[in-house]
Amino acid sequence: MYPQQVLEEVRTQNDIVDVISEYLPLKQKGTSYFGLCPFHNEKTPSFSVSSERQFYYCFGCGAAGNVFTFIMQMENDTFPEAVKRLADRVHMTLPEPQYTAEAKAQQQQRQRLFAMHKEAGRFFYQKLHEPMGTQARAYLQKRQIKENIQKKFGIGYAPNDRQGLYHYLQQKGFSQEELQKSGLIVERKDGKDYFDRFRNRLMFPILDIQGRVIGFGGRILAQGEPKYLNSPETLLFNKSRNLYGLNFAKNTRKREMILVEGYMDMISVYQAGFRNVAASLGTAFNQEHAKVLKKYADSVILLYDSDDAGTMAAQRAITVLVQNGFQVKVLQVPDGKDPDEFIKQNGAQAFSQLLAKAVHYITFQIQCLKKKYDLNEMTQKVAFTTQAAEILAKLENDIEKAVYITEISRMTGIAQSAIESETTKIRQKEEKTFYENAQEKRQKEFARQKTAKIISSKGILQAQRDILFLCASNFQIYQKMKEVFFSKDFLEPVYQRAYEKIAFLYEKNGTVFPAELINYFQQPEEQRMITEIFAVVSKHATAKDMEKALNEEIRKVKKANLDRLAAEAKSVEQIQQLLMEKRKADSLYITITDG
Repeated sequence: MYPQQVLEEVRTQNDIVDVISEYLPLKQKGTSYFGLCPFHNEKTPSFSVSSERQFYYCFGCGAAGNVFTFIMQMENDTFPEAVKRLADRVHMTLPEPQYTAEAKAQQQQRQRLFAMHKEAGRFFYQKLHEPMGTQARAYLQKRQIKENIQKKFGIGYAPNDRQGLYHYLQQKGFSQEELQKSGLIVERKDGKDYFDRFRNRLMFPILDIQGRVIGFGGRILAQGEPKYLNSPETLLFNKSRNLYGLNFAKNTRKREMILVEGYMDMISVYQAGFRNVAASLGTAFNQEHAKVLKKYADSVILLYDSDDAGTMAAQRAITVLVQNGFQVKVLQVPDGKDPDEFIKQNGAQAFSQLLAKAVHYITFQIQCLKKKYDLNEMTQKVAFTTQAAEILAKLENDIEKAVYITEISRMTGIAQSAIESETTKIRQKEEKTFYENAQEKRQKEFARQKTAKIISSKGILQAQRDILFLCASNFQIYQKMKEVFFSKDFLEPVYQRAYEKIAFLYEKNGTVFPAELINYFQQPEEQRMITEIFAVVSKHATAKDMEKALNEEIRKVKKANLDRLAAEAKSVEQIQQLLMEKRKADSLYITITDG
């Protein structure tokens, strides 16, 4: 844990809009910014970033927090790691952190898992070069992977032994609990023993951006399924947040990335001398991949297989990449070959010439679209042009748009002015829909919160949030509140702490800034709960309405807490005392308006 003044300095030097804009495009509306949420799939924007209050809130999935929370969620960082990352971003030197017991335990667990994966990598690499690795070495020779490249990527072999790695890691001093958390071993169905997850497979260590082994991918060498097997989700590994080879690609300092589909394609392209290459890990390219990639590239060449599956995968990846502000080109290897095959047959020079022929993603999409229609038939020509206009409407550059409109007009014989008019209508409709959906989601969320108050438990939660919001927003209200409402009156421990921190911040600063309050909470769920206090607030027509609602909420929370204490009471005397307190709560009323 770092001192609060250090955390606040790091936070204030990292404007949340600037930081989040490095991961996803945002559109401004007033003092807020909106974009597609990076934490769940959506087509219309629910993700709101407040420039004024320096926090974000998603009206779709509830993700919320300040700049530290965002980095923790995006980078899978611990709180201290997020602080360090943001300090480095603004070239700020940090003092040595003072870890809490919980944070220290988690940090130690991560370090043990890193050490275990490093040992597993050594084990697999060693087995590749023993007699048992003959078949795996023959496969690599057939695929023409040079020995220096095998070594650089740490390629290994998992022997066809049920407990080879299991016993090896035990001998290295790793406990049963640590082994279970690593994902490298699997418990038998009867729960009596464990066996290695990877057996008789060519092994590809998966490294994080810092070059640490966080998981493995294994290609089977015999008959069987699955052909490729990845490590499961662990404290270290998430296949939706990691790209194979990105740790090497980032070192090229090129802002253009070649994106391929698999391990062998990535290694073959790299071996041919094209070092700015990475691959997704057996899963479709997604929003989280794009956020990671955005830090190291501005443009992408999609190099997927030219079969139907590869074409569909490229189309999906284009949507994600464009949404995240990348310049995108697409290259499909001719004759249905994959990149690995092409390089082996034609060499690096021919591959370099092929890369130069990568086309703008719009050209690729129109080519794919054209295959679906017969442009000699009138209705199909109209349908093609209408869909092409939807594609062109997404272009920001007017010159590019004009070039493509001219080309579509030439292909179809439809006037350029008609096509341009259609793209303009589509664009205006999309812009209107963007802001209307954002506003609608705000209203729906408020309505949902209001309806939820009818339900006791949710009503209590909202009442606690409303009390905290009014206390944090108005010092005069807090001054009156503190005389009759105490931290122990809150049912949620997080809200008890928040009330205490509000008092501390008033004493320290004379005001409560939402993003600074969030600093005092390290766990993402706690940060989300604190952000919700300010993100979705009850509306009141007049100050008198607000006063009435506040008093109702004070009584509601106090009585709910007293009911909880009564259920836990050990004696009749305690229950009688709590009943007296409850009667006092019934008559409690504070005045915050004049007259």
